[in-house]
Amino acid sequence: MAEGIRKVAAHEVHVDGHVLIQAVVELREGSVVDYYTFSGELPLTEWLGGVIEIRDSKAYWNGRLLQ
Repeated sequence: MAEGIRKVAAHEVHVDGHVLIQAVVELREGSVVDYYTFSGELPLTEWLGGVIEIRDSKAYWNGRLLQ
């Protein structure tokens, strides 16, 4: 895992009017640096479940800003 990257996963990731199913969001210092779908277990990834919403390069889960 790259230095300072936090990887979180959820059932759905909403971004720019699109919905990604089974997706990972990578964060660095509170900003989204990447997001993508996955089909198998990923090491060093936190499973949050539910929905992550990406707005203005920030990720929110259950209304809470992810850092």
